[in-house]
Amino acid sequence: MMLTGWKKKYDIVWVGLILGFILPPLGFLLSKYVKSPNSSYENYWQLFLDSSLEINKEILIFSLLPSMLAFYFLFFLFKMDVAAKGLVGVTLFVAGLSFLFLF
Repeated sequence: MMLTGWKKKYDIVWVGLILGFILPPLGFLLSKYVKSPNSSYENYWQLFLDSSLEINKEILIFSLLPSMLAFYFLFFLFKMDVAAKGLVGVTLFVAGLSFLFLF
């Protein structure tokens, strides 16, 4: 399938890389308002780093949800394979770093 218009313009690795670096922190901020709206950012960050609690895994998963949604749109709906590769690469890198520091 040949991409046309804006899809062809934005089907580049950099779009996926930028989305991959921006969306997990936004998901983290969103998870703070859903999981613990009354706590400060510092307390919520410490809660995320505490490996003795199960909530840090929930926060990590919640943080990666926007990336999963972006992947759905890029890969399945818009068929922008190259941008999706960049998004997946950065998401795997961020998730790998998170697992190194959390477990």
